[in-house]
Amino acid sequence: MAARFARAEAAALRALPARPLPRREQRLRRRVAVDALVGVDTIRYSVPHRLVRDHVEVVLDAACVRIFHGQTLVATHARAQEPFSRIIDPAHYAGLWRTPTAPDPPSAAPLAALGRDLATYAAIVTEGAR
Repeated sequence: MAARFARAEAAALRALPARPLPRREQRLRRRVAVDALVGVDTIRYSVPHRLVRDHVEVVLDAACVRIFHGQTLVATHARAQEPFSRIIDPAHYAGLWRTPTAPDPPSAAPLAALGRDLATYAAIVTEGAR
């Protein structure tokens, strides 16, 4: 039987490709870490911060990473190739921190309105120097 296979079928077989063929689409289930990132092959992608500790489904293709929470698409990123990189959308973290506000400008009120004028302080300094 083996000799018959070698004779009839082996001539029709071709060698496997040097590189594996790319997958058309891959679906993974991931849990969102406390930093609102999900990991795929050492690369971390951001999701909205409200999904921390929830499970999401990550759909990968050759150029795009789409992240679903249930049936809802919550994030889309370009597929990264650099190992250990982080792909972050700042909008996913909106609302976590207060936005900095400009400090109030200093008051231009005269010193007399605050209780003393400069002459009073000058007199104290000159008397203390004697």
